[in-house]
Amino acid sequence: MNNLSRYYDASFKQRVIEYYLQNQPNVSFRSVAKFFHIHGGHATVKRWFGRYDGTILSLQQQKRSGRPSILNQEQIDQFITRVVRSHNRMSCSINYSKITNLIRQKRKSNISIRIVQRYGKKNGIKPKKTIKHTAKEISDASCESVAKLRRKLQRISNKKIIFLDETHIKINEVPRTTLVAPGEKPYVIVTDSSSYAARYDMIAAVVGDQVLPSIIYSPTDRKTKNVKGINSNMLIDFIENILYPSISTLDHCPIYFVLDKSHIHNISKIKEALDNFECTKSVEILIIPTQAAKRINPLDNALFHEWKERVRQHSLLTKETLATTMTNEWFNTRKDNIKHYYDHCGITYGQDVYKDCPFPLNHHHHSS
Repeated sequence: MNNLSRYYDASFKQRVIEYYLQNQPNVSFRSVAKFFHIHGGHATVKRWFGRYDGTILSLQQQKRSGRPSILNQEQIDQFITRVVRSHNRMSCSINYSKITNLIRQKRKSNISIRIVQRYGKKNGIKPKKTIKHTAKEISDASCESVAKLRRKLQRISNKKIIFLDETHIKINEVPRTTLVAPGEKPYVIVTDSSSYAARYDMIAAVVGDQVLPSIIYSPTDRKTKNVKGINSNMLIDFIENILYPSISTLDHCPIYFVLDKSHIHNISKIKEALDNFECTKSVEILIIPTQAAKRINPLDNALFHEWKERVRQHSLLTKETLATTMTNEWFNTRKDNIKHYYDHCGITYGQDVYKDCPFPLNHHHHSS
């Protein structure tokens, strides 16, 4: 507590010393410290007494020079900030171990990694989870193809656009986190804890601010059809038997059908299925550019994620309850959340079509 003495006012220190001088030899440093409740005890009062020359200036806190910085600001920018920024722009990973070794080689000094971390934090450098992308996915051409589709979608009412996608949930899924009391374990009972737990597939669609009826395939359903997952024939069955009846009752018949480049999205088969119905004969199928579904499709980013989190909140998912839970929670999707994810994907009118460009400084896009 001795270092807290520097926070005492100089006038208070003078009053303490004068009290000591006026009452000598009947008082000691220890008794004065106890009388005034001074942190640091008699050693602090003794130090004040040694500095006191009769003026209050002698008791004022002096500015401390401290230990000189190992790296100045120019060197911090050169060896840390610029190195990190260059790796970020080249989409390469970098860590403090590499930076520390670089500084040691350049300066011929044994600087510790903790000091480098402190300088990096001071300059606003933070460790973040990496985001994996292919070179094609973050290219200028990819951004332009995403922007082109966004411009088209922004000029169309959401009530006339259907987004369709597939997802799945395993029977052993649980909430990602739970509260744990001191000394307890975060255990959660599941039906099957293996990596081969039963998987339930779902095909779903959204139009405007509402979700459309979905279809769920259990392991038994897939076994009956002798398939391992969802194939194009199952998708066509969904379009003909579930999707069309549901959109035929809408006030505005959708005229655009947005899909990603999944291998089960056979465009010719889908077009043929849509042509069988009067309402969907004029539907135009729009294909999302390669590896861009999360940037454009609100189902992928991230209605499905939110829906899965709600399903996981149900305790002990079982084969008897999972399909019903999936369906109920899908219909519990809130309208304001759907609108939020439309905005998040940049497909509502007036948004910047290049909002999530990975390299805005290098690509030099011009929004329009």
